[in-house]
Formats: sequence, C-alpha cells, structure tokens
Amino acid sequence: MSKVGRNESCPCGSGKKYKKCCLNKESSPAESILRLISTEQPVQEVTVQPERKLTLTKLNRMVTQELKWEHQAHEQLALELIENMRNQYEGELILEALMLWNGYSRQTRPTVKKTGSFCAAIEYLLSEEYGFNVSKAEMASKYEVTTGTISRKVNEMFSYIEEYGMGGETDELMVLNGPGTPKDKAEALLHKAREASSAKRRVQLAKTVLEVYPDISDAYLILAEESDNESDARAYLKAGIAAGERELGEQFFEKNKGDFWGLQETRPYIRICKSYAESCWFGGNTQEAAQTLEHMLELNTEDNTGARYLLAAVYLYSNQLEQAEQLMTKYGKGGASTAFAYDQIILEYKKNGITSQLDKLYSVARGMNKHVPDYLLGLQRLPHNLPDFVGMGDSNEAIEYVIMHSRLWASMPDLLKWMLKQ
Repeated sequence: MSKVGRNESCPCGSGKKYKKCCLNKESSPAESILRLISTEQPVQEVTVQPERKLTLTKLNRMVTQELKWEHQAHEQLALELIENMRNQYEGELILEALMLWNGYSRQTRPTVKKTGSFCAAIEYLLSEEYGFNVSKAEMASKYEVTTGTISRKVNEMFSYIEEYGMGGETDELMVLNGPGTPKDKAEALLHKAREASSAKRRVQLAKTVLEVYPDISDAYLILAEESDNESDARAYLKAGIAAGERELGEQFFEKNKGDFWGLQETRPYIRICKSYAESCWFGGNTQEAAQTLEHMLELNTEDNTGARYLLAAVYLYSNQLEQAEQLMTKYGKGGASTAFAYDQIILEYKKNGITSQLDKLYSVARGMNKHVPDYLLGLQRLPHNLPDFVGMGDSNEAIEYVIMHSRLWASMPDLLKWMLKQ
C-alpha cells in the first residue's frame, strides 16, 4: 500500500489535505513527530515505547537541565509553554514546541517582553503543521494577545523554520539522549549534518558532533567548507588532520602505511589531508602543500585521490624539476593523463626554454584533451567551482586541470604567449 503524503488530498474524500484531516486520526501526535524527524526510516519501524513516555516532569527537567539557553527569560518562556500546552497536547508534541523555541531563541536571541505572543505563535504553527485547526482568534484569546501580534511572530519564525525545519533541534536531542557510544552519536549527527539543507544547520550540527566526540575529521571538513574566511578554513582543516591522527593512532599509521585507501576508516583522514593541501596551494604555502601531498602518497601509494597531479604542479611551481620528473615517470607508467601531458610542456620549458620539443609535447597534450588551451588562454570562461563529474578528454576535465593549475601557468606568461600562437 502506498504512503499518502502529508500535503496530498485526504483519501477519505473530504477535499482537505491529509495532514489537516485523517492524519492524526490514524496515528498519535508522537508517531507523527517521529515520522517527521526520522524520514530516513520506514514508518512502520518507528515505535514509541510506553516506558519512555515524555512526562511533564521529564519535560521540565529537560528545559532546566539539558537544553542550553541564551537568556534566562527564554528558559522561563519554555516552562510557561509546557504549562500552557499540558492539558491539550501529548508530551511528544510539547517537546517539538520546546525544540522549536529553543532553536529559534538561540539563533535569533529575541527580546521577550510578553511571553504570550511567542507561545501563541508556536502553538499556532504546530497546530497548522499537525492539522488541529486551531485559529489565531482562539490563540489570541488563550494567550491574551491580538491576532496581529500572533501573525507578526509567526512571520518572524518562518525564516528560522525554512532554515532548520519545524522540529529544529529535535532530531539532534533524540540522538544525544538515545543509546550508543559518544562516537556512535557523533557519527549519527554527522550524517544529519551532511544531509542538512542549509549551511547554518550543517555548521551547527558539525560543532555539536565535535562537542560529543572531538576526533571526527569530517566534521572539521564541513566547518572548513562552510567557512567564509580561507584562513579559518585552513585552521579547521589542520585541526581535522590532528583529529584524524588521534583517532587512528600512531600504531595504525605504522601498520597500514602504504595501503590507507583500502581501509574504510582511513578515508576521512585522506580526504581532509587533500583539502588541506589544496588550501595551502591556493593560499601560497607551497612547502606545506608539498609536505602534505608527499605524506598522502606515503600512506596511499596507489593514490586513489589523485594527489600526484597537484604535487607535480607544486614541484614545477617551486622549480623542483627533478622531483617533478621522477613523480611523473613513476605514476605515468600506467598510461598518459591530461594533467601530466600538459605538465610535461611546463617541465620542458623550465628546463630548456622554447624548443621544437614543445611542439611535439603540445600535440600529445591536445590529443589527450583539446579543451585545455581554450580555458588556459581565456577563450572559454572558467566556472567558479570545480565540476562534479569529470570524463577523460571532456571540457570538465579541462576545467578541473586549469583551476587546479592556474597558479602554475600564471607564473609563465611567455609560455602562454607561445601557446596562443599555436
């Protein structure tokens, strides 16, 4: 039997949306909440255990002892919310109201002059979400505020809901209070961070991951990716490398050196090393970039991540021509690549200047990928980001090469002028 969507027409024939008609007749509010925040699990697998029922005592303890608040007035409003909703709603739905208020208040830090306006807005939003058909007029009467005030507060909360969802931090709290080791909980939150639709939510969850278990490299990678400042991003990446080293341990490195990528648990460490090397390269620290890339190749001699291509560029840029030649010889035996083909042009130029050999090397390189010169010479505009998918000889491969090697080619204007004449 197919599952009816919350916003689809109700199958009972009333003409209303399913969420505003029969949804809550078929399942309890607790089950609806768990369905909302656990969409990755089949509904039939979600159960609410009677012995874990959220009582008023547990909700009050959660507010005063477990949740973080930016201001005492925000905590007090949460306690009033419990008191105002206790006679009409089950504990799990009150929990959702608390999480909405906790997330919203921590993000926006509102000044609370009249608690009723916020309580009314939160209860109205939840009643709309779960189809209780409570009007603003009823909320205005209950909380002794105007409908206009409720509308304003509802509108203020919409931007937060669009960023974080109705439940806000409910899923986060359930993970933290659920079973499992700190590492298990951190990895569960990391998965949610990767799936989050907004940058703010990814950052928030990544920071929580590190509070729970500080040795998760991928959490630092998320913080680096979402950072607006390159210096801050590089600091996150370096901290992530240190976290990966702590997590794997010195003996692990000694035992598995050379075969890292074949072991699943090493991949976060290799990924963050590569990101750090790229950040150093674009930031002008070629020595640090080279050391990190050399370290990666020692750990993963098969080089599944392509560290050799950036290392060749670093060597050529730094005029370490012997190292560049040795690297390309070692990794070029299995077949030519676009990156090495164009890097061979640079190597010849740096060793011997403009010679007839460049013509031959250029012909070979164009045979590998004819699109590279157009992007190098500005005949085709480069996108701002690397492509998601790269094919041998296609324009995406050319874009990736030129973006990653732009600093190298920019340092040789005479070679670019030569290429323009070809």
